[in-house]
Amino acid sequence: MDVFGELQEAVKKEIYVSEFDFASREIEKEDIEFIKNSEQKLRESFMAVSDSLYDICRMLNQVSLKFKKSGDFTQWYEANGLTKDNISEFNKRFILFQEFSDKKDFIASLSTQSVKFLTHKDVTADAREKIIDGGIKKAETIKELLAPIKDQIAIEFKKPVQYVNYKKLEKMRVEITKVEDGGTLEEYKAEAMAIEEHLKMIKTSIKSKEKEFENKNNLKMFKK
Repeated sequence: MDVFGELQEAVKKEIYVSEFDFASREIEKEDIEFIKNSEQKLRESFMAVSDSLYDICRMLNQVSLKFKKSGDFTQWYEANGLTKDNISEFNKRFILFQEFSDKKDFIASLSTQSVKFLTHKDVTADAREKIIDGGIKKAETIKELLAPIKDQIAIEFKKPVQYVNYKKLEKMRVEITKVEDGGTLEEYKAEAMAIEEHLKMIKTSIKSKEKEFENKNNLKMFKK
């Protein structure tokens, strides 16, 4: 664990004791005392930062709820110099603060990227818990650990391939309702008939292929 990591762990302790190995280093006694005192002050600063970040996330969440009826929250935070990305990051971090209320300092120390990975819609609560309980902070490491989970979810919920442009057909249907002359309507009619003919050929091809598969399966049964 690096020095910063040791300091972050020390936040959890009521009495701060430096875990750095000064004895094996050639450092003057006076310098050691200065460093230890600095560590103590850094510890207090880290605690203050954690508290401040938590308060910011909590207050923004409460304010957003007050604007729920009027829908003016966006205008409010923009008037206060905040952006959509700022609010998104604070909201995601607040989710983690709420979910892991006993690890406030750890959540506060996470990078924005790490927070995004942990709060992705595909990531389960169990996966988040394992990563946070494991004290893993590095964004790239979190991404690697979550990759198999997200890949599996992507497989389970993979959308079937669509060969037909349904949006185009729906657009055509809507346009037909707005037609104001017979000539244009005849053009749409001709196109609809062409589509219908193609559908008949597609259905014939499907039946032919089904028959082919059926014959193959029958041959396999006879071979046994």
